[in-house]
Order: sequence, then C-alpha cells, then structure tokens
Amino acid sequence: MSMTGFGAARLECHGRSLRVECKSVNHRTLEVRVHASRELRWLEPHVLRAARARLGRGRVDVRLELGAPAEHQGGFDAIDPARFDEVAHRLRELSEASLATAQVTLSDVLSYRSYFERDDAERFDESALEVLLPAVVQALDRLQEARRAEGAGINDDLRGHLGDLGSRIDAVEALDEVERPAYRSRIETRLRQAVSDFGVGQIDEERLAQELAYVAERGDISEELQRARSHVERLGLVLDEAGEEGVGKKIDFYLQELIREVNTMGSKSHLAEQSDLVVEMKSIIEKMREQSANVA
Repeated sequence: MSMTGFGAARLECHGRSLRVECKSVNHRTLEVRVHASRELRWLEPHVLRAARARLGRGRVDVRLELGAPAEHQGGFDAIDPARFDEVAHRLRELSEASLATAQVTLSDVLSYRSYFERDDAERFDESALEVLLPAVVQALDRLQEARRAEGAGINDDLRGHLGDLGSRIDAVEALDEVERPAYRSRIETRLRQAVSDFGVGQIDEERLAQELAYVAERGDISEELQRARSHVERLGLVLDEAGEEGVGKKIDFYLQELIREVNTMGSKSHLAEQSDLVVEMKSIIEKMREQSANVA
C-alpha cells in the first residue's frame, strides 16, 4: 500500500454542507493533522481515532470544511428570515403599545440579533457525531482505496526490479563457477613463479595448498550469493503482503541486507564482468529503495 493518496466525502446536515478531504504523503511514522473550523474542532479526537485505526504510516492531512448546501451557495443565510420578521413585528407592537408609534429602525431589530441569527455552533455539537463521523470514515476509506491503487503500481515496479536483480545474481554466480578454478590456478602459477624467481628452493606443497585455500576463501562469494538469493525470495513474499499496512519497513530491511551482500561481492570480485554486474545490482537496489520509501 502506498503512503500517498487522496479521499473525499460530503454530506448535508442541519441545512449546511460538510466536506471532508483526506490527503497523505510518505512519512516514517503516522502523523495525522486535522484542520477544522471552530464549529467542528470537537470532532478532532474522533477523526484522529478513526485515522489511526485504519492507517499505519504517512503524514495525513484531514480538512473539514463547513458551508452552505448547494441550493444556498452564493446567498446570505446567517439570518433566519422568519425569526427576523417575528422580532421586528413584536418590536412594532411594543412600540405602538408603549410609545404610541410604530417606528422601528434596523438598529433596533439588530439589538436582538441573538434571537434570529443561525447558531451553527449549537447545531454542530457532539450530538451530531453519529451523522458527521460517517463522512469522515468514508473519506478515510476512499483515501485507503487510493493508497492501495497506487501501491499496486509500486508493487508491480518493485517485482520487475526484483526479477532484474535475481537475473544479475544468477549471472554473477555463473561467472563465479567458471572463474573460481581458473582463479585458483592463476594464483598457484604466480606463487610457483615467485618461489622460482627468488630461488628459495623446494616448494612445500602442503604450505602451498594452505595458502591457495586461504586466498580462494577470501575471494569466495558463494555465501553472499546464497544470502542475496534468500533475501530476494523473502522480498517476493513480502510483496505478496503489499496490500496491507506495515510492509514498507520489511522491504527496507531486506533491501539494506541486499546492499550489504552486494557490496561484499564487489569487494571480493576479481573479474571486470562481475564488477559491472555488481554496479548494476546496486543501481537496481537504489531504485527499489526510492520506491519503497513510499510504501506504508
């Protein structure tokens, strides 16, 4: 599963529209930030719990925007017209009864604005949780779907690189099987020639065999090849789990182990062809590390 994605949801409640947008990018751990207007700040702990229940890694921004429903867009709906008329009418009645005049100004009516202004903060308290939280959950679920879709593409790329890496390991091993006896033969020839050039007399064949075994062991990469192939196989199994959260760290671990084995192969290599293959493997692993950095 990728760590980048976007999800959104919308609902209408109490004559207002709520839009929830969730966007995530890669991050070593899970970091959730909630951006909400004053009326909806009480929702933040509920949003955090919902996000942490679904997501394992990534920097996630959840934005809650409260506005008018579509039919009121562009209009002024902060005042309840019926209540405004009721307040103005009552003031005129009181004015006539007490002052024998019906003259009431706008400023007079506005003195009682608390009676006709819409109070969205009261409407969007925790009593609306069961209505509002499903929109948050829906947006988070859509974010997860987007992360899975992008993760599938990353998974395909990683499998392609893994196949390329496996073929390079096979090529290094094939060269090693051919070169190992030839390398041992060249070392023996050089040692015998050195003994002859320095005129040290009879060669101790047992000592020569020990030295050859020591040199051959220092250049032996069979263990590194075996471990590298094992890491490739394990990575393939990890990629089978890539639709779930938490596999990114596993991928990072095996890639670190792979680069260690490949570096050791490079230090022991004594063939130009092997060195070229080692460079190619390191390049492939680096590409995989760049892509895996976005895997949750």
